Formats: sequence, C-alpha cells, structure tokens
Amino acid sequence: MELPIRYLVQPLPFKPHRLDGFTDALLLSHYQNNYGGAVRRLNAIEQRLEALDWTKAPVFEINGLKREQLVAMNSAILHEIYFDGLGESGGGDPKGDLASALERDFGSIARWRAEFVATAKAQGDGSGWTILSWSPRLGRLVNAWAAEHTFGIADGAPVLALDMYEHAYHRDFGANVGANVDTVMKNLAWDRIGARHARALAAHPASAATANDTEVTVEELHARIAGSAKPVILDVCLKEDHERKSDALPGARWEDPTRVREWASALPKGTTVVTYCLYGFQISRNATSELRELGIDAKSLAGGIATWRASGYPTEPFSAAS
Repeated sequence: MELPIRYLVQPLPFKPHRLDGFTDALLLSHYQNNYGGAVRRLNAIEQRLEALDWTKAPVFEINGLKREQLVAMNSAILHEIYFDGLGESGGGDPKGDLASALERDFGSIARWRAEFVATAKAQGDGSGWTILSWSPRLGRLVNAWAAEHTFGIADGAPVLALDMYEHAYHRDFGANVGANVDTVMKNLAWDRIGARHARALAAHPASAATANDTEVTVEELHARIAGSAKPVILDVCLKEDHERKSDALPGARWEDPTRVREWASALPKGTTVVTYCLYGFQISRNATSELRELGIDAKSLAGGIATWRASGYPTEPFSAAS
C-alpha cells in the first residue's frame, strides 16, 4: 500500500514577477525544480525507509538512504527559508527586535550585512548556503558558512538562508555570483525574517552556561585575577581527591572543605573569596555556602579546575601545604 505524502510543497510567499532584479524563469525553475524536487525526493526516500526491513537491510543501503534523507530534508527546509526571506517590497534594513539583535551581536546592521554578503560571495565557486542562524549555545546570531545541505551550526535555528548553488543564479547572472547576492539583499522581506527570528528565540532560548549569584565563570575569574582587585582563591578539593590533580589555579591555596569554620576567620575582610574543586559540584558549592553564612563574600568556580583547564588558562603545581 502506498504511504501518504508526508511533506508538502509550501506555496511561494510572493509573486515572482514583482521581485526586483530576478526573472520569473529563474525563480520558478528554482522553486519548482530544485525546491519541489527536494520535497518529492524526500517523500520517495521516506517510502523506501518505511518499507525497509531494518533487521536485514545491508549497511550500505541504510547509509545511503539515511544520507539522502538528510540531504533532501535539509534542502527542502533551507529552500523554504530562502523563499520565505524574499518579498515584493523587500530591501532596506530590519526593524524592531531583529535589528536590535543584529546590532548587539555584530556591532551594527552594516557590519552584519558586510559579513553576510562577503561570506555569500566567497562561496561563489562552491556549493552551499550562507545562513544567519540563532545559536542557543552561543546566545547570539551567527553568520554561518554551510557546505552542501548537510553542514551548519549544530544547534542553529536558521533565520535567513541564501542559496549559493549555481541553480539559484546562473540563469540570470551566469558566473556573476556577486550580482546574485546583491539582488537577494535588496529583496529581503524583513517582516517575515523578523517573525522567524522571534519564533527561533521562543522555541530555542539561550542555553550558554552562565553563573548564578553564588558562582563565577572561569572567564570572569581570569579577568579578576588580571585586575587590581584580586580575589582570594581557595582550592577546597577533598583530601582523597588530591591524587587526581597535580596542579592548582594561580595563587590558590588549599583549605580543608570539611573544616570551613575553623579557617574562615583567618580570611581577609572585605575581599571576595572564590572556591573551587575538581568539577564545581557539591564540594566547592557547600564550602561557599558555609562561607556566605559567615558573612563572607564567597563564590564558587563554575565547572571547577576542569573547566579552567579546558578553557586554556594556566595552572601551577599543586601543593596541599601551599
């Protein structure tokens, strides 16, 4: 029995003849043959996958079908974002929240535009996409270079996609890739792009690791160490964890985390204290909590010495007597 079609071709959000600088022939060929072809191919692949006996299928067939599924799916999705970003009264600059986000993440809209356009034009001799993506991990918008249909920022939510495959421009512009990019930029439908940005933020809120009121990140601590108001840094790893480490943060001294109230009174008054352990879990957090109960401005290092090392910051030889 033939399975129902899963993926439907989305209508064009504009009338092709009203776009500035493109011919109907190019846009309709791109839409019907390349985008429509990707959707049709994806449905055909899904039919094959549904009929596959996963316990008996050879690995080359599984690899081939799953790869082609990914290529067709991403091609369909990126083409939909590309066409959704074009409009009959496009051009100009973005407004509202998207404009604010671009200014925040790139310094200015002009700086974003220059980077996006240059990235797209640099892809002229290859195949792929230039994509403005929202990255929850980074907590910002990024101009991404994407090869073919299978590469991109792993957690990226595309907001704007520019098709840099030859089929997207050759009929109108030949090898003049720059003219194609410039034509796309003057036809951008910022209202729909802005709406896509808003949906990306709502569906994928920023997830980059941040410290709370009782923690400090390795970046913040590194900056404080380099500054004038240096904090007191305490290694509070358990004695049984000493064999797991041979180094310490610069200027740190070890204190027993099971005897906080015995040594806390010797800490200098009015100075921030930063505690750390191996990985930044209960040991340093508990020590920080005890210190704060005693009225000491204490914070624990998020991620501990493991995150400090992974960030490439220097350490010193460890000595429990230091």
